[in-house]
Amino acid sequence: MSKAIGSSVVLTLVLLAGCSGDEPESPPPTSAPSSDPSEADAVAVVEDYWAERIRVETSGAYETADFLDLVDTSLAESMTARYASLAQGNFRRVGAPELRDFSAAVTGDTAVVTVCLNEDGWGAKADVDVEDAPDRGFFASAYQLERSSGDDPWLIVESANAPDRVTC
Repeated sequence: MSKAIGSSVVLTLVLLAGCSGDEPESPPPTSAPSSDPSEADAVAVVEDYWAERIRVETSGAYETADFLDLVDTSLAESMTARYASLAQGNFRRVGAPELRDFSAAVTGDTAVVTVCLNEDGWGAKADVDVEDAPDRGFFASAYQLERSSGDDPWLIVESANAPDRVTC
């Protein structure tokens, strides 16, 4: 990977989350044990979301993305549009991010799930030169989830700012 391609692809690289190989080498994400089933369910949604992102983005088969039971409709639409743009440039991720220390804070039918994320080993290839993002190490990433009622499944509605108390 070499010099800059333009701010839009670099921004996309940063937004999507930076070794080599066609398959992710990291083990699947693991969550911290929780005694609250609502917390465990919310964490499981974010774990599944990341597993699907890694699968789709490392394969470059963006048309196979299936976030149906993981994200709300508006977020799914923006992801579909972003993936269509990446597919046009033959953009795909190589390597895999590291994810650890998942946790959830549930208040009624809303939740914030945080995860420590390291994208340093998750690079990219494309039809154009892709600039490597600078190494950042682990950082906190957060997701806002909602459900209609206590029996409904959680859905990610947006990325959120990680609470200040979360350190990686």
